[in-house]
Amino acid sequence: MYFQIKRIIGYMLGFILFYAPGALFTKAIFYLFGRDINEISIHSSCFRIQIEHLLDGKFFAMDIAFVSFLVVLGIISFFKGAIFCGKFCPAGASTEYLSRLIPTKYKINWSKYVDITPIRYGMLTGYMILPFFGGLLACNYCNFYLFDLFTNYFIWGYFISLTSTLIITTFVWVIILGLFTQGGRGYCNFLCPVGAVQNLIHALGCKFDFVSRINIDKTKCIGCQKCSKVCPMESIKIVQNKAQTNVYNCIICEECVYNCPVKAVSYGKREK
Repeated sequence: MYFQIKRIIGYMLGFILFYAPGALFTKAIFYLFGRDINEISIHSSCFRIQIEHLLDGKFFAMDIAFVSFLVVLGIISFFKGAIFCGKFCPAGASTEYLSRLIPTKYKINWSKYVDITPIRYGMLTGYMILPFFGGLLACNYCNFYLFDLFTNYFIWGYFISLTSTLIITTFVWVIILGLFTQGGRGYCNFLCPVGAVQNLIHALGCKFDFVSRINIDKTKCIGCQKCSKVCPMESIKIVQNKAQTNVYNCIICEECVYNCPVKAVSYGKREK
């Protein structure tokens, strides 16, 4: 229970850091670079916009305050992993926790039917090359933006104007890839470019011993599958009766660490 309370507090902190009226992280960056904090909106700290333009060169023409968001995210991802997703993103957490209301027998275990990793990075590639063909997707299927819209409606009473694209995204994000997906993070797995980029950066970081990562002690692991069952990203598989984690979609939520009955899973520097 204590572990789950810590996770929920983390997502509440993420809400305060990135969403109005708090947006403390965004305000701090704007203040640091002498920008007017009254200009802040949900788009001010949008990692998707920056990722979308990494290849077409527009990224380097962006405001330094804007670019700094991606720089900070990259540094954290290198040393700590995709903890923005696993500890601070309320949009991803919302469907993860909502999916727990649905019995397991009604939920899809996508890893049984498809290899998640190539689909995830195929989507990222398409997302980044689309600007070369005159297309942009940053806000069209953004669950982070949708979460902001719904929050404004339910808390502040603001009117929501949903386009057909956002309606479809809501259905896919909340229903198909949320409530009825094992772990509730199907959207995070298949469609989120921010998570995919974090994992790519962390995969590079994991080549160094001083970088924190999920470690599995094969001498302790009993292949009980508890870690794989609680993993919201389906990033843990049991191979030859031993747990094996996939760095390319692990979000460092540490559910596996908390739920391992023999303490075979840990988070920290590479175990010698």
